[in-house]
Amino acid sequence: MSVLVGLLCGLIAPEAARAAEPTRGDACESARLAEARVSTSVEFQHDDRTYTKVVTRLTVDVPASWPLAQDLLLSEDSRRYIRAMACLTRSEQKKQQRHWAEWRVGNPVVVSKGGRVKVVDKAHSWVDQYRSDIEVGVWSVRTGADRWLVRLQAPPALAGARWERITADPGAPGAESAKPKPYVGQGTTALVWRPEAVRQQKKAAAKTTEAAKGEAEEKVSSRRQKAEEPSVPSVTVWLRPSWQRSWAAQNSRLIALGMGTAGNWLWTIVVSALFLVAARGYGARSTTPTDRQRRTRRNLIAWAWCAVAVTAVTLADDLIDPYVQRRRDGRWLDEWIFHGHGFALTVVVLLLLLGRPPQRIWTAVGLLGLLPLAEMKWPEQFDLRPLRPQPMEYVYTASDKALAAQTASACCVMAMTLLALVAAAWRLATDGQLLPESRKNPGADRVLRLRMALPAVLGATVIIAVCAALTHERSWQRATWLSDPMDADYGKDHRSNLLWDAMWSVSNGQDWICGNLWMLSAVAALAALRTWHISSALSPLDRAGDRAERLLFLTFFPVGVGMAGGYPLGVLLPVSVWIPLHMLALYGAVTLFVRRSVLAQPLAKSNHSLAAILDVGVRIELLSRARTYRETHAALRRLDQGLFGDQPPVREDEEANLSDLHDWPAGGVLTTSDRLPPKVSVVDAALALGPRDTWWANGSRAARLALIPGLPAAALTTWVWTVRGEAWESTLSDQFGFPGMVLIFMYWMVTWAGAGFVLGALWRVLPGRRGAVKAIPVTLAFALPAGLDALLSWFTGESVSNLALHVSAMLFVLTVTGIAFDLDTFQGERRYWQSRLGLLLSVYQMRYYSLQVAYLIAQIIAMISIWQFFAEPTVTPEPAESK
Repeated sequence: MSVLVGLLCGLIAPEAARAAEPTRGDACESARLAEARVSTSVEFQHDDRTYTKVVTRLTVDVPASWPLAQDLLLSEDSRRYIRAMACLTRSEQKKQQRHWAEWRVGNPVVVSKGGRVKVVDKAHSWVDQYRSDIEVGVWSVRTGADRWLVRLQAPPALAGARWERITADPGAPGAESAKPKPYVGQGTTALVWRPEAVRQQKKAAAKTTEAAKGEAEEKVSSRRQKAEEPSVPSVTVWLRPSWQRSWAAQNSRLIALGMGTAGNWLWTIVVSALFLVAARGYGARSTTPTDRQRRTRRNLIAWAWCAVAVTAVTLADDLIDPYVQRRRDGRWLDEWIFHGHGFALTVVVLLLLLGRPPQRIWTAVGLLGLLPLAEMKWPEQFDLRPLRPQPMEYVYTASDKALAAQTASACCVMAMTLLALVAAAWRLATDGQLLPESRKNPGADRVLRLRMALPAVLGATVIIAVCAALTHERSWQRATWLSDPMDADYGKDHRSNLLWDAMWSVSNGQDWICGNLWMLSAVAALAALRTWHISSALSPLDRAGDRAERLLFLTFFPVGVGMAGGYPLGVLLPVSVWIPLHMLALYGAVTLFVRRSVLAQPLAKSNHSLAAILDVGVRIELLSRARTYRETHAALRRLDQGLFGDQPPVREDEEANLSDLHDWPAGGVLTTSDRLPPKVSVVDAALALGPRDTWWANGSRAARLALIPGLPAAALTTWVWTVRGEAWESTLSDQFGFPGMVLIFMYWMVTWAGAGFVLGALWRVLPGRRGAVKAIPVTLAFALPAGLDALLSWFTGESVSNLALHVSAMLFVLTVTGIAFDLDTFQGERRYWQSRLGLLLSVYQMRYYSLQVAYLIAQIIAMISIWQFFAEPTVTPEPAESK
């Protein structure tokens, strides 16, 4: 905590020192800019993005006679540079400039050539605020429900300059109206004004007319023309955007926020309802449940209700605040703290009640909560109650005491939330035997130790807080890069903004953490499946199981594997629809091809399925026959090539041995001896069983194997989501951007591991004889909802840049997992081979790499090609004032 407070003081202390320096006001010398040449443009990019992107460009060529021209060549941190650049790029000449919605790739380009200085300033923003002026460059965008207003706000210092070209491109379908009348058009939608050309034409025409007039009339006409003709036109463009971009820009409206809240909560309600139905099915079983089964069922029910309550509290915080701001025009700092801390502590209590941790954890959480509770009760003791001269007037200066107290309080709330989250996850995992047993007490569950959990949580909290502070500083510098740092108000405003960011980090941190509670849902589902699964069933979707098992397994697929799709135009209302879509896709992909699985093939005589004769004791026999089968085939290949010793084998004898391997003795459901299906070899039958005896064990093993190819796949998808293209801008601007990269990496690792679990659990009912083929149905179940999501995005005009990459990455991960699964089935023979590759080639009966490796290489090439071909993700950084 002291490290963070020291960092904040270090960031602000230089500003306080500079603020004490005397300042000297200086004009922009506008009269000396009459010979400056100015051009500007604005472009609206609507396609393949949720929010319309506004891109502006300003080019100013100033003469060397301008007194501030050489100041533009100084360092960007120089006060003289800031003053000169503000004169050229800001419509309001004041010391404190706040353009929170303006973004830029870099500082303006300044070039000195031929005695003149040329400045090129590029900026961009997104139209994502309803009925608010979005200032970007020298342009302003005002959004409405149907139409948007675009205005040129020329800097006063350039009012008398030569404006050579003004371009406004509203994008398709074009401008609805424009004032004044444009000089010419460009392309299909762009409008162009040439004030300097028009002025020269009028001047030439005036000279021709004035030649016929008297000298006195000439002077009067010249004065009248200069008075009536403005040096720069007041360009105003009205455009009517498409309904998709118009609707997306209204997401800040209260009705849109309500729809998003309802959609997010509905997703949790649907998942919790499925959990409750599955728990009821488990309770209806005729057998007496074990103590562990009772605990996991109780946890499943408790988490279903807890998830709904936690989501409701978190979303209520996000919905109540905008509602109060609409009704009361704002809230006081102490009111924000009271409500924000109250909601956050409620979430902590709910998670602790679910986790039921040891008493030491409760004590640690209670100690961490003393400071937030004290702030809520006595805000004036921490300088957190601002002055109120009038009911809704905000007059407040952040003190060191207030900043330190609120920063420490926000860190305490974050640590409490993380500790409560760990306790809840620990309870769900240990009751379901998803964690290794205790080393000190074999046979007992591991206990959550405070001496291990608290340092880890505090370390994570400090890292998160430092990243948030650095992000705030970058956002502040971005928005105020043309503000006068020597002004006394600069340091005060910075401290006040930092205090409000610390206050908001409590609510934003809760949203960030609770947005990943789906991981706890996945853990709760796996814990119940672990203790309640029926070992005799071929798969969790087998008829030998029960409805509760099928329902819970199908629910796990959208929760732990399926992508979160269905956010058209940023609206979360239809998100819950994707849960049944994923469930139906998986169920259909499996049942559609279940008759083509190896174990579903009928025996040659009795017509029983191959699965009917397989039990736990059959595995050893099958593996032994499979090895003999492969060795016999290898001997026959050597015989065909003439590679044999002094006594060559007799082909007829070897072929008879191969035929005998397919005979199956009577036993179990077989009253007489039978033969394996004609198209199924003993190797195929052994591979169809998988390396473990139950579907749960197969799924667990496949989940571990999927982590190996999932590691580079998760790194790639995390890079695409958070670094590539415009995503990096969003990561840098997000208060939890850098820690969020870790959670996104975990998200994809859980996705790949969950997909491996589904593959292994369904292994025995999937079609195909090899793992590479068995991976296709599960990938298809993952890809079908993604395809529907892409179709919906195409209809709404949004980007589908990464969906194909995600599907190809899923196919790659599952293909490698399937091949590794086949290899693991014959892992007992590993000591007889120099390498795993040799064993793999023997299992697949290949002499060379052949089709399997070529198939993998083709997938890797396809992933790289898709990554390079498709457009980068288009995301919108969240500006600070949107809070």
